[in-house]
Parts: sequence; C-alpha cells; structure tokens
Amino acid sequence: MSGASSQQRVGDFYVEVVLPALAARLDRAFPEFGWRRDALGWVATDDEMTHRVLGVRADRVVAHGPAPPGFLVHGAEPTLWTAYLNGGVVPRGETFLAIVHELAMRAGVDTAPLERPQAHSRRSDLLRDFFKLCTGELRDPGGAAARAFLERRGFSGTSIDQLGFGVVPNELFTKSALAAAGYSELEIAQSGVLADGRWPGRLCGAWRDERGTIRTLWARAVDDSDASARYLYLSGASRSGLPPYGLSEVLRLPPADRRELVLVEGLIDVHKLRSNGLSNVAAVGGARVQPETVIRLRRHGFESVVLAFDNDPAGREGASRAVEAVSRSDRAPTLRALEPARLSDAKDPDAFVQAHGIERFRALVDEAECAVTWRVSELIRGIGPEDRLSVRRAALARVGRWLGTLAPRYALEQEDAIHRLADRCGYSREAVERAFRAKYWLNERQRAPERGGGVRTAWER
Repeated sequence: MSGASSQQRVGDFYVEVVLPALAARLDRAFPEFGWRRDALGWVATDDEMTHRVLGVRADRVVAHGPAPPGFLVHGAEPTLWTAYLNGGVVPRGETFLAIVHELAMRAGVDTAPLERPQAHSRRSDLLRDFFKLCTGELRDPGGAAARAFLERRGFSGTSIDQLGFGVVPNELFTKSALAAAGYSELEIAQSGVLADGRWPGRLCGAWRDERGTIRTLWARAVDDSDASARYLYLSGASRSGLPPYGLSEVLRLPPADRRELVLVEGLIDVHKLRSNGLSNVAAVGGARVQPETVIRLRRHGFESVVLAFDNDPAGREGASRAVEAVSRSDRAPTLRALEPARLSDAKDPDAFVQAHGIERFRALVDEAECAVTWRVSELIRGIGPEDRLSVRRAALARVGRWLGTLAPRYALEQEDAIHRLADRCGYSREAVERAFRAKYWLNERQRAPERGGGVRTAWER
C-alpha cells in the first residue's frame, strides 16, 4: 500500500471510528480539562488547567458537535485533538499514525485496524533472540555474579528474573546458539553482539523503541574496578533518536496512569523503582538529555515530566541544561525538578530507595517544584541580601537574560521565579518586575516581528 493510500486509510478510521468514540468519553480521554456535558456537547471545568495551558477560563473551552475533531476556545482558533497531543503542531506521516493510535486507546477503540506489518528486520530478530540468551544466562550459574550484584543493590533475589535483566553469555555459546537459530555468520558479525570482548559476564538490558522493538543494548560491569568502562553500548547501534529507556513499558499503562513521567539518569534506577511499584519512570542513560527527547513526550500524552537526576555536579548541570533548553519550546510537557540535594546522603534514586524506601521517594516526586523556579534558584545559589550590590545585580542579569528567552506559555512560571529572585536578593518584587519588563522583555518585543508580526511576549499577554 502506498504512503498516500495508507495515510488515507488511517484518516478515514480516525474520522469514522475514533472521533465518535472519543466524543462519547471525552471526560475520560482528556480528564485534565474536567469536561462536563452541556446541551451542545462538552464544556471544560478545570480553571487551573485552562489558565495554565490556554490562558483562559474553563467555561470558554468547549468541544461541541456530534464528533468534534478538537476543542474551541471562544474568540480563538480551534485546536485539533491530534495537534493538542503533538504540542500544538498538526502531525504528519508516522507522527500522525502514532497520535491516532494514542487517541484510539484513549477512546477505548480497538487499534488492530491501525496495525500494519512492519518492514521485517533480521537484525531486530537477532537482537531479540540474543537478549533471550542473556535472560537465560542470568538464571544459570554464569549469572551468579550479576545476581549477587543486584542483591547488594537491594533487589529481591526471587524477583530478579522478572525485572528485564540479562547477563551476556560467552562468545562461543552466543555464536553457536545464534547460528543454530538460523542466523548467518555475517548477520551475527554485523549485529555487533560479538564486537566487544568485554561484554561476556556483564549485566545487560534491552533499550527499545516506542513499539517495544529492541534497538540497542547496554552492558554494565558487576564490579566498579574501572569506572570509565562501567557501561558499554552495542557497537553500531546508536541511541540517538531513541525514546528514554523503558518508555515502551510506560506507554502500555492506561492513560490515567501515565500523565506524568519521572525521568531519571540511571538505567538500573528504572528497574529498582519499578520493582518497588513506581511504574511511570524512564531513564536518559546519563546526565545529558536531548531537548527533543523531552519535547516529544508531549506527543505520547505526558502532561508533565519530573527530572529526578543524580545528586552530584553532573546531575545538577544536566538538569539545568535540560530545563533551559526545553523551556524555550511551546510544545513541551510541563517540567518539574526534584532538587538533587533532597536525595540527602544518596547519590541517585536507586540508592535513596534502598536506604529510605519507595514511599519517601514518592513524596519527593510529589513535592518536586516548577523547573523554571528551580533553575532560577540554581542561578542565584549562595546569593543573599547581604551580598555586595554588584554580586546581586549580576545575579539579576543572569536570571533576566534567561527568563526573557522563555516561551509565552511560561508567563506564570516567570512571575513565580521573579518573586523568588527578588526575595533572595533583597529587592521588592515590584521593582524587579519593572526592571525585567524594561530591560529583558523589551528585547523579546523587539524580536517579535522576526517571529511573524503580532507575537506578544509572556508579559504582554
């Protein structure tokens, strides 16, 4: 089937099947609006959400008609459901298919008509079969060291086999088993599973795409003798463009259970938190995260993301970079940040849960603050009203330059951040607000024509 006819097929299914089903259960499909029925369809009731996201009262947001394709804010242009889930941009191609699939799930519609045979990949099959060998090795004597490592990190010995871990078998066994499964010597060599002699005996895991297909693997040493090579990744299989580690499992949760995603650094942290009952968690695999990785999460229905990075300088710097980059986008989910120091004596969420339990970690996640306000606190860390005037003014400049770059949707976050800044530096909130409007938001207004004319800044809105 050609690309055009396939798109038409998906479009017809969306209009004829998904939209009518969605209209019948809009309150469950999009609970964040607080929809209630009226004479013409649905009207929103959650003022906090509509003010925060749309800048209007809830009663100005309606979805009227027998099968509305989106919602309307009185006095503004309508927003399609597909665009709403795609960060405000009408999706095309594969993105459109993914969004329709998500809306069908929210509407309680069987998604089987959307499924189409994927181009068969022998390499994907090989990685799947290789990881099966690894999960078997974990249960065998060859996995004893890895099991002991996991038990030292607080994993229950009886549950380790069900947590998605494996152990890399020795090279001869791997090659023989894959050959017996029908893979050629060239296919095995090109897969990369035998490319690094340091892999055998290491704990490993499968990094999957949104559909659950294995795209690459990681292997971790079970001793820390060489910290520089603690984690190894599959040769020739880049992580670039992949979703966060473990996201495919989160996407299988009911929509109501995955409105928020907890994003951690460590791959093993994901398994630890899930083994303790926190299911809406995924990992970036380090302190650096690409902004688009976070921004794309909005497309999958995540309303907010909590950054719960490690309690070390790299984690703090990584969270700061993520907040700065993601907050420039109008398409990103709401960001919250767990202050790394709140992990206390623990280096990461894994160690914190082992020492203090999952309920205390859940409480920290619930208390995570607005990421914009957190970033401002980072920019003025250690500064107080007693500091020299030049030091305080320099802090104001750092914060002002950054806040002035934020997308218009962050108007309330900007105001909260300015209040914290003023209180910390010993100025009145009104004075700081006036100064920022004149000095930093003026620059934003001057740039507005470059963005297409009548674009207003957050303050002007």
